[in-house]
Amino acid sequence: MSFSRTRNAVPTVALDPAVERVFMRTVFSWMLLGVGLTAAIAGWFGSNDQLMKDLTAKPAWIFGAMFVQIGLVLALSFGINKISAATASFLFILYAGVTGVVFSVIVTAYTTGSVAMAFAGAAGVFGGMAAWGYTTERDLTGLGPVLFGALIGLIVASVVFMFTGGSTFNLVLGFGGVIIFAGLTAWDMQMIKSFAAGATDEETGRKLAIFGALSLYLNFVNIFLSLLRIFGGARS
Repeated sequence: MSFSRTRNAVPTVALDPAVERVFMRTVFSWMLLGVGLTAAIAGWFGSNDQLMKDLTAKPAWIFGAMFVQIGLVLALSFGINKISAATASFLFILYAGVTGVVFSVIVTAYTTGSVAMAFAGAAGVFGGMAAWGYTTERDLTGLGPVLFGALIGLIVASVVFMFTGGSTFNLVLGFGGVIIFAGLTAWDMQMIKSFAAGATDEETGRKLAIFGALSLYLNFVNIFLSLLRIFGGARS
């Protein structure tokens, strides 16, 4: 799981609503492609007993995959203005695929029903906050510093949890994660709307769409993981 976030300011410019809708459809197409790929790979690995034995027998593979995740997110976030749209597309797809491998190990600790419930809940929370962020006329800019401060606190608390554990602490992290990433979803949606104004050509538009899709993808998967903490039933 990666919490890496970054923002590139894009000036707000009056834009044809039709152009904005096309851009947003592109963003969500990429985001849904990423989620679908992650789910498919996690499901395929999870259904292969031998692969799962190999992965769990060598934890270094999983930690290596997590470092790759962080590297890919940083490459996309900080290099989006320097790389081509084709490279950005490849990195995003690769990130979604690697995340699927990591998720295949995580979800095996929970019952199928818990995973399905967490996924449905994540879809509901994400969809509701995305719709609100897109349609609200309230300026959400001021929420940014608060949400990022809370996110840093969540990261620190998650590291502490790795050493201390505790069911109550786990629940606090779960609820905190849902609240923070739900807020980031609304904030991101309002920001991504402004990206359409910067899509002055096909190459730039595709890169901005992928960057926006990455932000939304990160929100969705982290809401899902947070809900697993809260409602996930461990396999017996």
